[in-house]
Amino acid sequence: MNKNQILSSLDITNWFCKKAEADLTTLSDLKIQHLLFLAQFDFIRNFKQFLYPSLCVCGKSGFYNPTIRTILSFGLPLMGTPKFFPETEHFLNSVWQKYGVLSEEKLSSYIFSLECWKRSYKPNEETIVNLLSFALENADKHTSLSSNQPKIMISQNGPVKVSAWHPRKLSSSNK
Repeated sequence: MNKNQILSSLDITNWFCKKAEADLTTLSDLKIQHLLFLAQFDFIRNFKQFLYPSLCVCGKSGFYNPTIRTILSFGLPLMGTPKFFPETEHFLNSVWQKYGVLSEEKLSSYIFSLECWKRSYKPNEETIVNLLSFALENADKHTSLSSNQPKIMISQNGPVKVSAWHPRKLSSSNK
């Protein structure tokens, strides 16, 4: 991953919104926050660095970026299509394919199942979280969403559920 490109959470938010628009889907503010968190979390786990500089807050709805929350309360500003290095674009596309097709409820459920949310969440209180330490600490223990949910991919005919191939055992009567 190229370390020379500094991205902002607004750039990433804009990218997800443009991607949703291209896919003819809408994103709620909460789903955008989930996607931002998961992109940052996965990037740290994979590359041991931040995708974009950010402050992460844990609350009852999951993790959120307070700057993006404030901006989205007024609506996403008019912005052009973001230009990223191909590696960054590829990474964001993989995040979109993995999480973007899931409903807000499934993303929330997944985030609530993460150890970092369980350890950070305090009822009636919002907590600033050191996402770097959580992601690195849980890099090996992190359970993939695909282990809990079927993987959904987009084909020419729309979404399809991907499943493992299980060959059948041949018996002597099948010869």
